[in-house]
Amino acid sequence: MDLETSIANLPAYMPAFAPAFWDDPDPSDGFRRPSVRSRGSARASLAVGPGDVFRILHVESGLEYNWAVVIDGLMNPQYLVEQPETVQFYDFDGTLREHTFDFFLLTSAARRIYIQVKPLEIVERHLWEPTMELIASQLSADDVDEVLLLTDAELHPDTIANAKLLRHARRCPALEAENVVLDLAENASGFVTIGDLVASSGLDGIAFVAALRLVDRGHLVVLDEGRIGYGSRVRVAEPAPGEAEADV
Repeated sequence: MDLETSIANLPAYMPAFAPAFWDDPDPSDGFRRPSVRSRGSARASLAVGPGDVFRILHVESGLEYNWAVVIDGLMNPQYLVEQPETVQFYDFDGTLREHTFDFFLLTSAARRIYIQVKPLEIVERHLWEPTMELIASQLSADDVDEVLLLTDAELHPDTIANAKLLRHARRCPALEAENVVLDLAENASGFVTIGDLVASSGLDGIAFVAALRLVDRGHLVVLDEGRIGYGSRVRVAEPAPGEAEADV
């Protein structure tokens, strides 16, 4: 088959697989830009957001990048910013010092969390846990609810892969197939695999993207561990208390 015939026989364009990438993401809200002079760390940027408005977030290491992807992709936070405003604390010797956390997170449940990201080896070698506990003890409850120290030990490759997959689906345009897939899931007995939903819909790969978008928006719940795929079992999410009361 010649090239002209091959091109003519290409399948129809499917917008589900052409993410609606942002045109002009909002600039970073971070209080400090990562230094470009350090040779001991990496520099990268990614766009974060719920899908309507994206904002640039700068990171200074591969570990920070992966945690940013996981937080944005799997937690759907209200707000995530890097390098928030510095906090002051007294160290173990009573000296007043300043510290800048890697991230500030406002969760979907409105919890305010400062996040420090470090490789486990460095955490253990330089006693970061007691330092974070010391700083947390001096922060006002009016400003923050929790301080987290995140390492590479808590990150599984499947978690990162799932976060990247859902972030990709989030950038795809809304699909009519989402209503079809959700209706099939609602009429299923208990759980159903994503592959079954795709097959029943007759919409092939577009239905798979629709299922991912439903997972990302909280309409479908994945029941299995591991990477999300056609074999993953899902069920319809329970309605929120307010939604349940509204239906009564």
